[in-house]
Amino acid sequence: MLVCAILILLLRKVAHRLDIVDRPGGRKQHEHPTPMVGGLAMFIAVLAALFIGDALHGNVTTLLECAAVLVVLGVLDDKHGLSVSLRMMIQVFLVTVVIVGAEGTITHLGALIGIDIPLGMFAVPFSVIAFVGGINAINMIDGTDGMAGKMALITTLGVATIFYLAGAVELLPLTWAMLGALVGFLLFNSRLFVKRAWVFMGDSGSMWLGLVLGWFMAQVTQGSVSAEPALVLWLFGIPLIDTLVVMARRMKRKQSPFAGDRTHIHHVLEHAGLSVRRTVLVLSLAQLVLVGIGVCFYLIHAPAAVVFWSFALPMAAYYYRLRNYK
Repeated sequence: MLVCAILILLLRKVAHRLDIVDRPGGRKQHEHPTPMVGGLAMFIAVLAALFIGDALHGNVTTLLECAAVLVVLGVLDDKHGLSVSLRMMIQVFLVTVVIVGAEGTITHLGALIGIDIPLGMFAVPFSVIAFVGGINAINMIDGTDGMAGKMALITTLGVATIFYLAGAVELLPLTWAMLGALVGFLLFNSRLFVKRAWVFMGDSGSMWLGLVLGWFMAQVTQGSVSAEPALVLWLFGIPLIDTLVVMARRMKRKQSPFAGDRTHIHHVLEHAGLSVRRTVLVLSLAQLVLVGIGVCFYLIHAPAAVVFWSFALPMAAYYYRLRNYK
């Protein structure tokens, strides 16, 4: 947390010199040019914590090597605006490396219909789609001060709780480092501590956070944890619901699922009259409830069908409610 906070204060000046700032205009609502170095600061802070704690080895090393490439890609995208196709190709390559080289494969869907559904030869392709979806879910929810950071913080807290309860202590150092870095970032990004965001995480932050959270989700389904894969839906919570609904609505209108607009869940609440601060508070509480339900489902070993349909039906209701939203 301290390393991240110090780095943000130092990198803000560098960002202005190198013009790595997010300027107001178009769909953006902030009023001042804001440095986009929060993601870089968080990544360096996590690396420092793991290095000092002698926890940088094995699958975590492979994971963070790929995350480092995403950080560089994100910095370039923040500064120059890379094409969606280029970003997607690099993301697919990197998540494939993580899936194959860092034990990030989702091998089954659980007993959704009473019997376990193995993915077999489709395990890697399915995992790639899930990882890329996770990366873009965090990227898409990053539209309001403190939003993406708080979503990632709550998800990581839920994952850490499950790892602790399952005795998967080898996975805890990365979760603690992530929690510390996210808190350090939110000190300067959330409007709880400053009047306006001093720094954004940018694509350099949302992409690597999405990759690591995706890897966490894969670990939840295997090893000593071995939770039902449907539990991942609850742990990802609001970002997943928002991404699936928004992309489905865009494709229904025959638009690119990655086309920018103002129909994300935080935009909906702001259009309904909530302030930015209240919007973030409402969605953070909703995320806390969803992740909490996911942890409870893990504790009581809820059946896969219950875990899945109790999430899918409310999400479908939200999509139906927004069918005519403009």
